Amino acid sequence: MRARALPPLDRVDREGGAVVLVGRQVVRLSALATAVLDACPEWCAVENLAGALVTQFGEPPSDDARSVTEAVLMELRDQGLVELG
Repeated sequence: MRARALPPLDRVDREGGAVVLVGRQVVRLSALATAVLDACPEWCAVENLAGALVTQFGEPPSDDARSVTEAVLMELRDQGLVELG
């Protein structure tokens, strides 16, 4: 699987996270979700995203990095912030 960020209408970064405007909806993003968006402005493999997140945040405590990355990507896709291919 690979992912690419879709640009929101507006974005305000704050304390590691971000608030974005998607259509008429305001979405608050965690630092992890913001890092995922920033790491894939162009098509990027999930393995590469997971590696970048481990470098930035460390290993996830209860699951493997790929699974966590895929879960974040699915949520971002549902919010209209990434496309998956």
